[in-house]
This record gives sequence, C-alpha cells and structure tokens, in this order.
Amino acid sequence: MRKIFCLLLMLCTISAYAGVRGDLRDGGKLYEGKKYGQALAKYNEALEKEPHNEDASFGAGAAAYYLKDYQAAEQAFEQTIDQEGELIQDALFNLGNTYYRAGETEKAKQAYRQAIVKNPKDKEAIHNLQLIIEQQQSQQNQNNQNEQNQDNNSSNQSQQDQQGNGSGSQEQEQQSPSQPQDQMDKSDADRVMQMARENEYKKPTQSGAARQGSTVEKDW
Repeated sequence: MRKIFCLLLMLCTISAYAGVRGDLRDGGKLYEGKKYGQALAKYNEALEKEPHNEDASFGAGAAAYYLKDYQAAEQAFEQTIDQEGELIQDALFNLGNTYYRAGETEKAKQAYRQAIVKNPKDKEAIHNLQLIIEQQQSQQNQNNQNEQNQDNNSSNQSQQDQQGNGSGSQEQEQQSPSQPQDQMDKSDADRVMQMARENEYKKPTQSGAARQGSTVEKDW
C-alpha cells in the first residue's frame, strides 16, 4: 500500500511538471506572437502549479510589462529575483525598465545598479542609468534657470517701480537671460563614466547599439 501511494505521488509530480512545461511552452508561443494577455494567463497557470518557477514568473513579468500593467510586472520580476536563480540579473534589468516606465526613477536607478553589480559589462544597463542621470541633471538645470528667471524678473520689476516713482511712467526694457544647454557638462559626464567603471550598474538580451535618448528594453 505504501509503494502504491509513493507511485501515485510520483505520477502526480510528473504530471504537474509536464503541465508546467506545457504552460511555459504555450506562453512562449503566445508571447512571440505578441498576444501578451493570453501569454500572461499561461504563465500564471504555470505559477499556480509551481509557484517558485523562475521561468514562469519572469515570463509573467515580461507579458505584464508589455500590457503596461507595471504593478503586476514589478511583482513578477521581484518574485523572480527572490529565487536567486539564473534569471536574477535579467530580472533586475527588466525591473529597472518597469520602474522607469512607471515613473519611479530612483527605484529604477537602484535596480540598474544592482544588475550591473551582477554583470559590470552590461552596456545597456549603463546606458539606461546614464540616461536617467542626464534627464535628472537636465531637469535640475531647468529648475535652476527658472529660479534665476524669477529672480531677474523680480529685480527688474523692482527697478522699474523705483524709476517710475522717481520720473513718472518711464518704462524699462527687460532683458531675458540666455537659456542653458540641457546637457551634462564634462565633469558630470566624467562622473557617470567613473560610476560605470566602479561597477555600480546590467545585461540585456537585445542586440545592437542603443538608440540615443531612449531606454534599452530587453527582447524577451
């Protein structure tokens, strides 16, 4: 009786494993066909049968990402990372992309850095991290310029008021300050490259050079 029970248990395990493999295979085909909703359903079916399957959670994250369900994608990639398997670096990279698309840039930077620690030669992760740093630097420059414009306008208005009080309604022409270039200066660029050399940053599967001004996304 004990042997029969063990045999039934083994058969159930084999059947469940075969079911997971089938779900992963079907999910992969649906994903390649860009049927992301159906692919996500298949990956979730695999996770129901085998909750710690990193291929299933990774696939679910990828499908959810392209469905723009970034919360679900974050959870799936985090689940993959928790497994600490072969896909951990790819999951970190994709988690960075997910955070970036969701507008969580600081979390994206941290995920890219963790991915680069796993693979210091990950050019795409370095590119994405540099892009975020450049965008933040550009925004900071713009904010500083806006503050300067406001200060100059206030100063000019004050001078006009003083001249108006002293000599009637005489107007004074205001000069607009020159706009700064929305680019990192050399010291900022050197700092970013030094960060890359110090292995603060990850690896994509997508081949080819990254497009300037856009994040690189993994071709799952």
